[in-house]
Amino acid sequence: MKSHFLTTLTTHLMTPVVADAPALFALIDQDRAELSRWMPRTASIQSIADEAAFLLKSQERIAANQFWLAVIWVGSQPAGTIDLHTFKDRHAEIGYWLGRNFRGKGIMTHVLGIVEDVAFRQLDLNKLELLIATSNTASQAVAHRRNFHQDGILREHLLTATGDYNDAVIYSKLSHDAH
Repeated sequence: MKSHFLTTLTTHLMTPVVADAPALFALIDQDRAELSRWMPRTASIQSIADEAAFLLKSQERIAANQFWLAVIWVGSQPAGTIDLHTFKDRHAEIGYWLGRNFRGKGIMTHVLGIVEDVAFRQLDLNKLELLIATSNTASQAVAHRRNFHQDGILREHLLTATGDYNDAVIYSKLSHDAH
């Protein structure tokens, strides 16, 4: 079923533009409770204007080489975003999310492979990291499918929307692991 979905719909990444804000906001708003468990910025996105402001700020950070962000498109619909952030010493962290109707179809596994190629071949990074809440088994499965190495558990590392902390599994992939 997963491969059937990917072969019938084109999945691609696009540079974010403010015009994407209404569709991205709708995806966040329709699944706010679930997304807020893993994506802290959900609480600050209460309107299309908030999402547009996030995209504008992202464009500024991209231009300053502090951030890399792409909108994930499935067919003619935005499905979520994926980013590289916290650049230091040729390392970066990866963040991503998908709207509820796009999950469980192999999309993020496919997209993460594209981003690995961008990170290692175009941006010349040496290491990518994923910090995933221990209870987020779907994202952990993506990391395993993309052959990321599980480095360990960071206790009470991820701040939640309620002000509590989740333990995080840290995964990494080195550029020579990807070739």
